[in-house]
Amino acid sequence: MKKITSLLFFEASHKQQLRFLITVIALFYFYNFSVNDIWTPNESFYAESVREMFESGDFVDIQYNYRPRYNKPPLTYWAIALSSSIFGLNEFGIRLPMILMALGSIWLTYLLGKKIYGPKAGLYAMCIMGVSVQLIAVKQYASPEVPLTFFFTLTMYWFIRAHTEKRNKYYYLAYVALGLTALTKGYPYIVVIGGIVGLYLLLDSQFNIKVWFKKLLQIKLHIGIPIVLIIGLSWVIYMYFTYGQDFWEIFQHETFERAFTRNEKSMRPFFYLEVISWSILPYSLAFFVALGYYLFNYRSMRKEIGFAFSWFIVMFIIFTAAKGKIPTYFIQAHPPMALILTAFLINKPQLSKPFNFIRLYSFLLPSLLILGASFVLVYLFSLSVAWYIVPLLVSILIFYLLRNKREDKVQSQMIAIPFYAIIGVYILLGAYLKPLESFRPYKSIGEIIRSNESIDEKTPLQIDGTLIHNMPFYAERKIIRQDTLDNIIQYAKPTLALIREEHMNEFTDAEILWEGYIYDFASESQFAKFIKASLKAEKGDYSDFAIFKLIYRQ
Repeated sequence: MKKITSLLFFEASHKQQLRFLITVIALFYFYNFSVNDIWTPNESFYAESVREMFESGDFVDIQYNYRPRYNKPPLTYWAIALSSSIFGLNEFGIRLPMILMALGSIWLTYLLGKKIYGPKAGLYAMCIMGVSVQLIAVKQYASPEVPLTFFFTLTMYWFIRAHTEKRNKYYYLAYVALGLTALTKGYPYIVVIGGIVGLYLLLDSQFNIKVWFKKLLQIKLHIGIPIVLIIGLSWVIYMYFTYGQDFWEIFQHETFERAFTRNEKSMRPFFYLEVISWSILPYSLAFFVALGYYLFNYRSMRKEIGFAFSWFIVMFIIFTAAKGKIPTYFIQAHPPMALILTAFLINKPQLSKPFNFIRLYSFLLPSLLILGASFVLVYLFSLSVAWYIVPLLVSILIFYLLRNKREDKVQSQMIAIPFYAIIGVYILLGAYLKPLESFRPYKSIGEIIRSNESIDEKTPLQIDGTLIHNMPFYAERKIIRQDTLDNIIQYAKPTLALIREEHMNEFTDAEILWEGYIYDFASESQFAKFIKASLKAEKGDYSDFAIFKLIYRQ
């Protein structure tokens, strides 16, 4: 019992604590990760494109819904394809690489914290990264954000090792990782990471240009740049020579213009401050306190967080100035935010009394609010009364953590209390993922279509006035999405279509294969909005859904 208590209270030996924490994080990352149908829209693009790769045998020319998809480089598709070839083309096989690379990103954050600030700091950074809201959200579906975070963080890890240990092989590994970063999301990330490294070396040189230039020569750019270009641009070059300007215009728009060009409407200077306020919950408030402290203490900032600050501030400036502003663009800044907050705890164990009070409650206040919210979620999600055991156990654990008033335990408490509070919430959200599927009939519709022997596999599925991005994956055929009623009526028979109930009077001669409610909004990525709609539907209010009927007319 004493051993378990020491693990729960962050008082065990480093190796034991590390094993315990990574096991806890891994368990809730794998918890119910494959129970949901493919999400719309982003995950659908990757799942269906990989299915079409297996169907055609072509793993280089990417297609979605049987049309070329030039939007993103192929590494995410290839990772999903590799997993699916082993575990099957299903939700488990498709999402497994995301889970593994999310855990890899957390592990790299641990290694960075340990390398820069010591073993305890590694554990703290791992906890902060592991339970951040935004990473938890994206690890649940297949898209480039998690692979990008992994290879981005891997690049930074090898770079800091090379820089501190003066070993060239780590620079070469960093360049390989940077090439894979570009092969995941595009060449603009070469510019982003180059900016981070350049600023860090400038800070490390104390703004002495001669010293800075000397440090630049040490990072082997003459070898590294060719490595990055060969790996990162190989697919782009192949696609350009194969498809020419058609490919380049779409790829350039998706990878550069969409993210890095500016217009007047794009200048929302506080957008990513708002994102930070929730994306690394339960540690967001504490991060703002830490960042504020270092901004007013330049010497401490340069000496203690020069690397992490360079990483954070370059990303913040570039993406704030960019045209495209999406919260997921900033996930790659989570590791440096974890490192900044960790440094604040490790290097500043004692501050002035008022500042100590502010720091302590920047950790505790969000934790207590989250704990209260976990009780509400059981009621809100109409979960079994037995689920109240989760917030009750977390409450007991936090109570015992707060009872330990030894000064040398305050740091651990500030990490542990938010960590356990938010895990309780994630367990409850995970429990609701399965009931949520009653409002997502996509797999069932696909099975009905595929099992009907009278429906030819080349007959497309027409969808009346809406976008359902995952239907090509489940129906295993071309989908005519957001089709007009007139087009469906006039389409040459046989006709396979999902028709809104109010239009069924035009199809009295058709066979009805399925009918039911479908979420009447093109995207489920606004997850809170979708959960709200589902909770309303559970109470009989289907105002956010529409009745569709699957019809077949020969």
